[in-house]
Amino acid sequence: MKYAILAVSKGVDNKINIGDYIQALASAQFLPQIDKYIERETELKNYSNEKVSMIMNGWYMNNPQNWPPSPFINPLFVSLHINKCGLPDFLNDTSITYLRNHEPIGCRDQNTVKLLQEKNIKAYFSGCMTLTLGFKYKSNSRNNKVYIVEPYTCQAGLWNKHKWISLKTFIYMFTHIKDIKTISTKKDENGLKHYFYNAYFLKAYSKVFDYKMLVEAEYINQYNYDIQKQYPTQDDKIKYAEELVRKYAQASCVITSRIHCALPCTGLETPVIFVNLKNDNEYSTDRFGGLINLFNTISWDGLKLTGDLAQQKINQTNFPRVKPNWRPIAQGLIQTCKKFIESTK
Repeated sequence: MKYAILAVSKGVDNKINIGDYIQALASAQFLPQIDKYIERETELKNYSNEKVSMIMNGWYMNNPQNWPPSPFINPLFVSLHINKCGLPDFLNDTSITYLRNHEPIGCRDQNTVKLLQEKNIKAYFSGCMTLTLGFKYKSNSRNNKVYIVEPYTCQAGLWNKHKWISLKTFIYMFTHIKDIKTISTKKDENGLKHYFYNAYFLKAYSKVFDYKMLVEAEYINQYNYDIQKQYPTQDDKIKYAEELVRKYAQASCVITSRIHCALPCTGLETPVIFVNLKNDNEYSTDRFGGLINLFNTISWDGLKLTGDLAQQKINQTNFPRVKPNWRPIAQGLIQTCKKFIESTK
């Protein structure tokens, strides 16, 4: 049997979300080998090479016309998320028949469970495959590094809506310019606009997190245009995803607004705080049901951090530990994947 994993390097634009490859990496842990990458948005339906088995975890989909998958794909459906952007086409009659033929469907979130059960498809909450990353990548040692992955800060248009806040941010920027330049350089960002946004970030986040920790942290962007340039092949991208996972596995702690950083860190037992955007749109929040309670969260309301964790000063010493409620979910996924792969041999 040949084995494939999902790739997502084609779709809406040239930006790559390496979180998609972190999800693929989680599935790859259980495969004897990777023989093929199949593009989620362009190749699923028309794949016609030799038969492959594939764990079909992930986010579906921008192009529902590329669904359902080819009969040459032997699928295991776990950690499936159906996003509103693919509806109603994604759940047309052909798709419903296809999914019923592969029941039960393991769903990444509770909203997807509900969508499928309303169509009389047997579905259950499986959680996210990235919770299993400790199966292969858990580290027995920690370094002193802090990673901050795409933190929220003020949005464009702040000057028009909040001139006094903007003025105070400019003053803060000039009085803390050295540290703001340090952060901007780490993020590969230059110019007054970036300095302003990073000044706002440092000003707002240092009210909750230790100032020195924020300045000395390493900053990572998991979703950007440069990934395709720096990691052009599918093997390059999966190796980069593995590089990030190994970093997170050894980190002292992580602050992130990316769910596919927070979930991997949880599965790696790395202390993580997920920054949740208050009043976010339903295309984003629909992903969170059953997952967001697995890690420590703090909210960003557009101007400041709020919530219980925002009432204290957080540093590496008192950073909240990982909750234990993810473990049975990860164990269930591990057993499901092992059983599937064993059945293909």
